[in-house]
Amino acid sequence: MSSPFRPANRVVNRPAARPVALAAPSRPAPARHGWLILGLAGGLLSAQIAQAATGESQSDFGGVGLMQTPTARFAPKGELSFTYSRTQPYKRFSVNATPFDWMELGFRYVSVETVSYGDAAPDRDYLDKSFDTKFRLAEEGRYQPEVAVGLRDLGGTGLFSSEYLVASKRYGDLDFTLGLGWGYLGTRGDFSNPLSVIRSSLETRSDTTSDDGGDFSLGSMFSGSPAFFGGIEYQTGWDPLTLMLEYEGNDYSDEPLTVEIDQDSPFNVGATVKVNDNLSLHGGWERGNTAMLGLSLSTNLAGMSQAKDDGTPEEVAPSTHSRYRNDQTPEAFRIRSLDEANRPAASSDDMSRKASASAAVSTGLNARTDLNSSTAPDAGATSDFTTPSSREEGSDAGKLLTLTPQTNEPESETPAAEIQMQDVDWEALADTLRAQTGLDVSRLRVEGDTLVVEAEATRFRKDLQAEGRANRVLHNRLPKSITSFRYRLSSNGLALREDNHPREPFVAAANDRRFGAEYEHSITARAASPATDASERKGSTVLDREPSGFSWGVSPNLKQNFGGPDGYLYQFNLQLDALWRTDRNGWLTGVASYQVADNFDKYDYIADSDLPRVRTYVGEYLKETDLGITNLQYTRTHQFGRDWYAQAYGGILEMMYAGVGAEILYRPMNSSLALGLDINRVRQRAFDQQFGLRDYSVTTGHATAYWQTGWHDVLVKGSVGRYLAGDVGATLDMSRSFSNGVSVGAWATMTDAGDDYGEGSFDKGLYVSIPLDAFFTTSSKGSTGFAWAPLTRDGGARLNRRYQLYDMTNDRDPGGYWNGIDKVYK
Repeated sequence: MSSPFRPANRVVNRPAARPVALAAPSRPAPARHGWLILGLAGGLLSAQIAQAATGESQSDFGGVGLMQTPTARFAPKGELSFTYSRTQPYKRFSVNATPFDWMELGFRYVSVETVSYGDAAPDRDYLDKSFDTKFRLAEEGRYQPEVAVGLRDLGGTGLFSSEYLVASKRYGDLDFTLGLGWGYLGTRGDFSNPLSVIRSSLETRSDTTSDDGGDFSLGSMFSGSPAFFGGIEYQTGWDPLTLMLEYEGNDYSDEPLTVEIDQDSPFNVGATVKVNDNLSLHGGWERGNTAMLGLSLSTNLAGMSQAKDDGTPEEVAPSTHSRYRNDQTPEAFRIRSLDEANRPAASSDDMSRKASASAAVSTGLNARTDLNSSTAPDAGATSDFTTPSSREEGSDAGKLLTLTPQTNEPESETPAAEIQMQDVDWEALADTLRAQTGLDVSRLRVEGDTLVVEAEATRFRKDLQAEGRANRVLHNRLPKSITSFRYRLSSNGLALREDNHPREPFVAAANDRRFGAEYEHSITARAASPATDASERKGSTVLDREPSGFSWGVSPNLKQNFGGPDGYLYQFNLQLDALWRTDRNGWLTGVASYQVADNFDKYDYIADSDLPRVRTYVGEYLKETDLGITNLQYTRTHQFGRDWYAQAYGGILEMMYAGVGAEILYRPMNSSLALGLDINRVRQRAFDQQFGLRDYSVTTGHATAYWQTGWHDVLVKGSVGRYLAGDVGATLDMSRSFSNGVSVGAWATMTDAGDDYGEGSFDKGLYVSIPLDAFFTTSSKGSTGFAWAPLTRDGGARLNRRYQLYDMTNDRDPGGYWNGIDKVYK
C-alpha cells in the first residue's frame, strides 16, 4: 500500500535539452586514456577470482555482444548494466536492462571527440543519443543456435542506425556467432539485399538521419546492402578471463558527421576480465590500429534481496480443539510447551522421555514441528518479542514447542486461568501489533466471534506476513470465544481489502505444517467497502484512535542531469521530509532541501524549441538557492463506493509548480483493469524555490487506463491529456515487476507539439523502482528508484504529483496478496 511517508512512485529529473548539429567543425582528438588505464590497473590488482562465462560480455555499444558487434545472447532476466567504452574518436555511455530473458532494452550516449557541438558550444564534444532493443527468436538447442533480431539507434538521430539478424552456438568453452547487419553494422555491403524480393525499395538505403532525432524511420529498416559479421568468444582456464576474436561488417567508409576513420583490418581482438559479480573490465585492439578500453557495472535486479532480521515471530500456544489435538496424529507425538517440558526437579522418567523423543526425531519420524527458540525481554521493554506471559513476574518467557512421546499417564499440570474479554488491554494489544507486525491499528471491533482489526500495513511487503504474525499475537492474548481474525486493510483512509483468518486452523498449521493446506484454503480475501459511521457498525468497538500526528526524517538526495554538452551535472543535498496527519484521510507534507555540493555552474541552456519553458529552467532552479522548499501540500482522500476512490490536494506540489488538483480512480477488486482521471491548475514557481510565483500558468490533466496483463507481471498504462506546455497527446508506459518488488519500465510520449518540440521529437525514457526492502536487514514497504531520459524537453512534460491513487490502492490486486502465502508463517 502507498503511504504519505513514502516518495512518489516515479519522479523524473530529466536531463537538459541540447540541439543536434549534424555538420560541425572537426578538431583533433585529445589523448584521454590516462584515468581509465589507472582504473584498469587498480581493478586488476584488486581483482577477486570471479567466474566468467561466454555470452555475458557487454559490447562497446552496450548490450550483450563481442566488441563492435552484437551476439544472440542475453543477460539473465532482471539484469541492469552500465557500460563505458572508448575507441577513438568515440566515447560511449550506455545503460541496458533485460526485463525478460528474451528482450533487451538500452539507451546510449555517444560523444564524438573530433566534432564540436556547433556554434552554440564550440568547445564541447558533440553528443548523440540513441535507443536500442533486441529480441530472441529461437532458443539454443543441441544442434540449433540461439537466434535474435535487433535494432540500434531506434528513435534517435539515426547516425548509427542498424538492424541485424544474428545466431550464436556454444561448444564447450567456445561460443560462435554469425550475423547479418544492415546500416552502420553492414556498411561494407557484401551483397545485394535479399529482402528486396519482398519490396524493391529495400534494395537501397535512404538517409536515416534526423536533425532533431526521435524519428523511427520504419521504412528504411533492413534496407540497403547487408554485410556479414561474427566472432568467437573463448572461456580461458583462468575463470575471470574471456578472449574474443571479431569480424566486423562495418568498413568505416561512411561514418556520420564527416568523421574520417581508417580501418587497417576488419578483425578485432579483445578480452574481458570479470573482477567480481558486478564489475567487468574490457580491452581490445580494433580496426587493426586503435585501442579500446572500457568497463561494465551490472547488477541483477530480479535477484536483489537482503537477509532479514525482523525478529522471531511469537510461538503459538498449541490448539486444544479436538480436531487438531496432536495426540490424535499418526505419529502419536504431542506438542507441549517449555514450562511443561522443563519443569524443575525433572524425574529420571522425564529425562528418559525427552531422550526417546530426540532419538525418534533423529531417526526420521515425520513429526514436522518447528523447534525454534525465542527469548522474551523484560516486561517494561518495547520489543518485537513481547508476549503476555512476559508481563507477569515469575512466568516462563518465550514458550518453546518441543516433542514428547504420548503416554497414558494423566496430566498433572494445573490448567492456566482462561483469558477473559474484560481482561484484554486493547491499547497494549494495538501497540504490540504495531511493534511486531507493522500494522498501524486505527480501530478494533468485536463482531460475534470475530475480532475485526482495521489497520494500515506499514512494514512487510507481503500483507500475509503481517497478518500471520498478527494471528500469533492475537491468539496468545484473546479468549477462546474469538474464533476468527478479520483484517480490514486501508491506505490513507481508503478501505481496500478484508482478509479473514480462522483461528484454530492457523494455530494447528503454525505448530504442524501438515495442517497448512487446510488453513491456507480457509483464508478469504474480499473487497472492503467504505468505512461506516459508528451508529452503522456491527458489534462493539473496543478501540478507536486517530493515527499519530507528526513524523519527520532526514535523508540524502542526488539530482542528476546528463545528456547535453554540459556533460554530467549533479546536485547533492540533504532533504528534510515532515508529515502531520490531521485525521485518517488528511495530512500535510513538507519537504525542504539544503544544497551540499553541485556543479550546475556549468549548466548552459541551448535549445531550439518554441514551446513554453516548463522544464528546461531546471538549471535556474538548482543554481538559484542553497535552501529551497520542494513540497508543501495538504492532501485529502475520500471513498465514494466500494470501488471508487478520490483525492484532492493543494499547495507547493513540486520543485517547479504550485497549485491545486484532484484525482478519481475506479479500481474493482479482482479486476485487471482500472481507470483514473486527474486535473490540475498550476503556476510556475520562482527560481528561489520559496513562496514566489512566475507568470506562467496552465491547466493540465490526464485520463489513464491501467492494465495488469497477467503476463510476466507486466503493467501497461496509457494516458491521454494535456501536458504542462499546453500540448495535447498520449503517453504509453510499460513496466515489468519481479517477485522481489523491483520493477523495470519504459515510457514514450507523443504530442501535437510537432516541430516546436525540437531535438528528440518526443519524450521517452527508462526507469527502475527498487524496494528499500532490498537494501536493509529490516523489512520496509518504501521504495526508491531512478529514471533515465536522453533529454529534458518541454514537450510531453507532466506534473510530478507526489501521490497517485493507483499506487495507494495496490492492495486491490489479489494476485499480489496470494503470492505471499509462504510468508504467513514467518
